[in-house]
Amino acid sequence: MTPLVVWLLLVILGTGVLLWQQNNSRRTVVQRFDNGVSLLGDFMTGIATGVLERQGVQARASLADPVVRARDFERAVAGFGYPAAVLLDARGRVLQVVPADPSVIGKDISGRYAHLRTALDGTPAVSGVVDSAAEGIPVVAFAVPFDTAQGRRVFSGAIPIKASPLASYFTSALSLTGARIQLADPGGGIVAATEPFAARTPTLATQDPPLAAALSQDRDGRYRAGGHWWRYASVAVTGTPWRLSATVREDVLYASLADNEIAGRAALGGAAVVGLAVVLAAGRARASRRQLLLSERRFRKVFDGSRIGMVLADTEARCLRVNPAACQIFGLAEAEFLGRRLEDFTHPGDAGLTAGPMRDCLAGRIDGFDLDKRYLRADGGVVEASITTAVLRDDEDRPLYFATQIIDTTERRALERERQRDRAELARRAEELQDANTHLADVMAMLSHDVRQPLAKIVGLGELLLEEWADVPEHVKTDDVRRMTVAGHRANDLVTDILMLAQFDAGAMLARPVRIDISHAVREAVTAHHVGAGTPICVIAPDETTGLADPGQLQLILGNLLTNATKYGRPPIEVTVVNAEEQVAVRIADHGEGVPPDFVPHLFDRFARAGTGVATTTSGTGLGLYLVRQLAQAGGLDVSYERNEPHGAVFTVTVPRASSGARRRDAEAEFAT
Repeated sequence: MTPLVVWLLLVILGTGVLLWQQNNSRRTVVQRFDNGVSLLGDFMTGIATGVLERQGVQARASLADPVVRARDFERAVAGFGYPAAVLLDARGRVLQVVPADPSVIGKDISGRYAHLRTALDGTPAVSGVVDSAAEGIPVVAFAVPFDTAQGRRVFSGAIPIKASPLASYFTSALSLTGARIQLADPGGGIVAATEPFAARTPTLATQDPPLAAALSQDRDGRYRAGGHWWRYASVAVTGTPWRLSATVREDVLYASLADNEIAGRAALGGAAVVGLAVVLAAGRARASRRQLLLSERRFRKVFDGSRIGMVLADTEARCLRVNPAACQIFGLAEAEFLGRRLEDFTHPGDAGLTAGPMRDCLAGRIDGFDLDKRYLRADGGVVEASITTAVLRDDEDRPLYFATQIIDTTERRALERERQRDRAELARRAEELQDANTHLADVMAMLSHDVRQPLAKIVGLGELLLEEWADVPEHVKTDDVRRMTVAGHRANDLVTDILMLAQFDAGAMLARPVRIDISHAVREAVTAHHVGAGTPICVIAPDETTGLADPGQLQLILGNLLTNATKYGRPPIEVTVVNAEEQVAVRIADHGEGVPPDFVPHLFDRFARAGTGVATTTSGTGLGLYLVRQLAQAGGLDVSYERNEPHGAVFTVTVPRASSGARRRDAEAEFAT
């Protein structure tokens, strides 16, 4: 009876350990779920903070004029991307509203909205679900204060809770099938959710009553609804009145553990059965041979009927007995196993993995071991397996056999790798989306400042001339018109840069290189360039130098480089055309202070401007040299920078020379014409 009692105690102990391990694994999964909800809450905090910061910067740039006209405000709101917005003065009175509603202009609406009162006190604020001032539809609003020469103003942009863009962030940040995620304000009103809703002002209590009841008791835990247990967690979104909550069915949450739990139970059952068989066989061996044979038949039935691959080996690891499940795993007959070692079927990458633990078993330091390893099937396929090996000893504790259980985990591990690849792809897509949003923010900032500045100058000078035309001397009129013309050229250049940037981003910028006279093209670019009085440009070029380039794109490249030389360099400016063996080099050199050494690696980057030197005192968008590089690469050209000694900058445009075949085709075309 003593061996049976020991076996029973071991089974009880093993069952307890297995249950403890399974409960611990489930607690780990719940902890990961809670951490995921917490991270999503931090992510939403970052989203709200980023929106308020960008909104404050853009509001100060575009809404600080003494008088903000309705058309300008509509353009600014469209730039922010809000369908509805309001602009207040320091006393809470409406200056402008979108959609337009003349009835609210001049009224103090701060008493109706707590977030507007907070913003008027100087703190950016986010609202719960409120009715918009213009249309009365349920929205959430982002309000930022900013100071102007006329005093403090508050800009508040609103997002309808229906089809809210905030919900699009949920599934990308918490990728769990079947999870329900929602943002709610202190009154329970739903700000955004993954589940659609039809109510005008949905609340958590109406959309998901069991979850609302559970949240009223504790911020996380579990509840039962619809015949299933649900796990939920919630977290406050810092800097907003919102609270983020997420809930998922526990059978979905623990789905990743199902195979392991089944395998653990099967392994425990197999080990228990094997142990029982060994105990019974040892006990009955002392009684009679008949009992020994009966025990052997029972063991064989369990051994052969197990769905887990089982191998019995001697102390040299040679196979003595193999069950059908193991034969199916390896694709071999039992006879092909006998006398051979399991190591013979091991994948080369895992060779020797079990040698150390088996030596420890033989030395009595351990009684068994668990590990994951790969085997090779008879057809050459790879089997990924989880094995459990135990050493069987005689009455004197001498090792007799190794009993190994093999669970084929190939399919499960393939699914795990596929999930990992999916998560990596999702992270890459999210990063691409973030980069696109960053580029969009850069373009919007440039449009709201750099394009508006020359246009404002043209409008201001034009209105001034119209009002004082009769009293303004002719030379002042001429000077104002000249300044308006310069501002118009500046706005036109910015629009050209923006259009080219859009073409590059869309992949629509195509080059059509033809054989042209590079020397003539350089002289044309210098002639067309708007150079200030007293800025000399010296052109040194052969009478005729042919190359292959798109004429229009080459003029844009040369024009941008000449503008760069006159804006950031000092005269004299020298343009040199040099013939090489297979190329024509156009060098544009100035004698200014040159490019700061630490900025050279970023010279051709998008929206890049040096933080020191003349660039800090000269206006610019940081697009010119970026567009030069993109145009050059699109047309098969090259552009490079080097320092001009003793000081200054040299930009070199390299154009491939026209081949003899190309020149012959051009000549034939001229003759045919």
